[in-house]
Amino acid sequence: MDEYPDLNYEEDNNMPEKLPGVIIDNFIAINRNLSMKAKYFILAEEIGHYLTTNGDILNLKDIRHMKAEVVARRWGFHKVLSFDHLLECYDRSILTCDELCSHFELEPEHVNQVLKSYIDKYGPSVEHKGHLIQFDPLNIKKI
Repeated sequence: MDEYPDLNYEEDNNMPEKLPGVIIDNFIAINRNLSMKAKYFILAEEIGHYLTTNGDILNLKDIRHMKAEVVARRWGFHKVLSFDHLLECYDRSILTCDELCSHFELEPEHVNQVLKSYIDKYGPSVEHKGHLIQFDPLNIKKI
């Protein structure tokens, strides 16, 4: 959060179970009932909304709102587990999903969501800083 001094956040006991987080202006509320790892993941998505979304997008039946949701979610995914993070894992011989989850304090389902979003955006692999990153299964090679 130090990167975003204009934002404030707090954990909320009264949020509906199906609502993990919400941002209003520069205030983020995170559902207190989530695991710490899930809170971190949701916080990144809400910061993504702050940086990429204008106005109220709660009506997800509107295609523009759905697209804004995807953009914010993808921003959060890539903030939490960037290509540079994946190369850091390669350099440290962190090779399995379990090791990656432990290193970045993420749930396996969140890592899988991030990798799927990379596949959706880039296809099965991407070249980054002299490495080939394959997403499914996750594999990194120096090229």
